[in-house]
Amino acid sequence: MDKLKLIKAIVFVLTFLLVFGSLVFLGSLFKKVNTKQADIPAEVSLNEPIGSSIRTIKTRDNMMYIMVKDGGKPDRIIMFDTLKGQKLSTISIN
Repeated sequence: MDKLKLIKAIVFVLTFLLVFGSLVFLGSLFKKVNTKQADIPAEVSLNEPIGSSIRTIKTRDNMMYIMVKDGGKPDRIIMFDTLKGQKLSTISIN
């Protein structure tokens, strides 16, 4: 009799873990699918002077770092938030 109770307990625990794991997986999948993305406009202006040119673009997480040269200003790095679709700040390189 004790062996039967042990087997029933093991089956119960494994079934619980399987159901719980499935619910956690489906919940996290549902959360990833339904996260609302920001509506970034089709055109974004960095408001840099005419003649400016982008040399390099680096991304990390939700930030884009844009190296801009020329345009009558010293070289600069523009920090751009890709989630909000807006320019956050400009770092001048002298």
